[in-house]
Amino acid sequence: MSGFVETLDSYRSGTLSRDELLAEIERQLLAGEAEPGALLAALNNEQARERLPGNIHIEIVRQLLRRRDAPVDTKALRAPKIVALQLHDDDAATVLVDHTGSRPQPTSAPPRRKSFISVGTVLHNRFRLIEPIGEGGMSTVYKAIDLRKVEARAAETHVAVKLLTVPLSDFTESLAVLQGEAHKLQTLPHPNIVRVIDCDRDGRIVFMTMEYLSGESLKRKLAATEQRGLPAKEAIDIVKSMASGLAFAHRNSIVHGDLKPGNVLVTDSGDVKIIDFGIARLMTRHPRAAGVNGDERPRLSALTPPYASPEMLENATPDPRDDIYALACIAHELLTGRHPFDRMVANDARDSGLRLVRRASLSAAQFRAIAHGLEFDREKRTPNVESFMQEFTAGTGIRRDHMAAIVGAVVLAVLIGVYLTGRRQIEHWLAVNRGNAIPIPTQGEVFRDCPTCPLMKALPPGQFQQGAAAGQADASPLEMPRHTVRIPYPLGMGVYEITLGEFREFSAATAHRSAGCQMYNGKWQDSSELNWNNVGFTQTSLHPVACVSWRDAREFAAWLSKKTGQKYRLATESEWEYAARAGLADPRPWKDNLEGACADANVADQSAAQQYPGWKVNPCSDGYVYTAPVGSFQPNAFGLYDMLGNVFEWVQDCWHPDYRGAPANGSAWLTNGDCTQHNLRGGSWFTSPTLVSTSARNRFEETYRSNSIGFRLVREIPQ
Repeated sequence: MSGFVETLDSYRSGTLSRDELLAEIERQLLAGEAEPGALLAALNNEQARERLPGNIHIEIVRQLLRRRDAPVDTKALRAPKIVALQLHDDDAATVLVDHTGSRPQPTSAPPRRKSFISVGTVLHNRFRLIEPIGEGGMSTVYKAIDLRKVEARAAETHVAVKLLTVPLSDFTESLAVLQGEAHKLQTLPHPNIVRVIDCDRDGRIVFMTMEYLSGESLKRKLAATEQRGLPAKEAIDIVKSMASGLAFAHRNSIVHGDLKPGNVLVTDSGDVKIIDFGIARLMTRHPRAAGVNGDERPRLSALTPPYASPEMLENATPDPRDDIYALACIAHELLTGRHPFDRMVANDARDSGLRLVRRASLSAAQFRAIAHGLEFDREKRTPNVESFMQEFTAGTGIRRDHMAAIVGAVVLAVLIGVYLTGRRQIEHWLAVNRGNAIPIPTQGEVFRDCPTCPLMKALPPGQFQQGAAAGQADASPLEMPRHTVRIPYPLGMGVYEITLGEFREFSAATAHRSAGCQMYNGKWQDSSELNWNNVGFTQTSLHPVACVSWRDAREFAAWLSKKTGQKYRLATESEWEYAARAGLADPRPWKDNLEGACADANVADQSAAQQYPGWKVNPCSDGYVYTAPVGSFQPNAFGLYDMLGNVFEWVQDCWHPDYRGAPANGSAWLTNGDCTQHNLRGGSWFTSPTLVSTSARNRFEETYRSNSIGFRLVREIPQ
């Protein structure tokens, strides 16, 4: 490939004429020094670096396209061949495997896009690169500062920026594919999957932004054990976390395709995060191929040989069972410190008749599960992640006679307990622990009841002053009189507003239908064409759902309650304000500093004023005219996001024009009011600054829908 670049440089310098240039390129093609597709990508990179004079660029493109589209010589077909390592001398690195069946290529790495970026470069006038944190044959990853968040005075301003360095065979179409699949990857809001924020470009530099996390890779953790493996409990917890993330992705029809210890991050806080879902394959697929799970046959595929199934090595269509093969490899390595086949690739192990040997650190159940997951034949392999984990965690190793004795002892202990502690206490214990036996969340714990359930935070009982103080400058009679409310029970409050992705799952499961929504386009107007899935502006699965009525929100809560066996509902007005204030007496965390509002909430701001002149806005810019992805701003002291701004949130209570006679125990106020209307709290992207506060109140009919209204849920915690 360097010969091709040197040829172009010789033409630029005048050493070669036009005819000599085209003849030399033809000679290189005939000699098999490079493939036409790779030369097209290199040509694009060179043209971006320094434009070729005249129309010679078009002539070269036509020459290469003619060669690329010429019939393939079937005599030259060959087995897949590894052509590039992501990291030198590392058998656990991602490789590109050539499946074209055409003339063999050199074994050196394919050309990386010439990069003229370095620390200090600002991409898209937004992301300043401050430190390289990873590099491979397909990408370079930087820690970066999001200047928009700096401007908004956000507490966390860092993101990870992945610069793609594998040449794209067709820049425009490849970029479109990457952006489309990045949006698909945004549908994976799961605690064990690193969040993909977006895919974008700056000129011809293609990059992806992801959440930045501090920690170390599983590969590094394993290396530190010197082939002894991790402690059993730690290893099993990591496997469970990985399995949870994989199962969620597979349910969303996304296969990782390159799962390995280097693609698993253990954060400083101990969380396990899988990175690069499908990215390696996306960067190397043909731009005109079908979707991630379609009938694609990429010219190159990306994989890591010791963790790749035989089917991946032999270019079969990616399948969730390929991820299970990799998961079984990693589980074996975590528990024993060694790769199951001593780093031999799967098809070689299969062809040599190698059998998995049980090591002393593996229980019988773990060995059986890993062996099943490592079946060389995909049809015999564990069919899904849930089955793998059932097998992996099955059994305790206790003999049946010993188990019978243990059960008898437990029954005796329960009977003694009834006698000593009384019937009421035992009945309460049974009520709390029967059913699906989900542990009761403890104070301050972040939890979710299923992989796709909303993330919740367990809030403690507490007391606060509800409503506006008499001296509050922007208070209205709707917020008075201020009164003391005691929440005598713990409750789980949604960390985020319910997202579009979460609501989409509900709609698919229940065939829920809704149509008609109020939208703002210079003025508020009804639109029969809008609904929760089309709110009149662009949203991803990570944005809050909007265009939902109070009834829609209640139906979602009822469905989630039935799905999980737990009680989900809308918050009462008192619960909502208790959670929103999070111990603050001031109605806003930014107090009187209106310029600081954009760090804490998505509110009407300068971004909106540019599109809608005349709006009353805060003197700052948060970068969003409409809704923002949930969690884009600082959380409050309880760790809850977007309690103010983004979208209004429905609560249970019927409408009352003031707080005279309001409950003081946290319950919903459902009497002596207008129950055809229900309360809205928190303000939205549209709301005037004075009306965005923890005490401000609004209301609408229970069937009303607007693209500024959403909701979050409470999950009751048994006492």
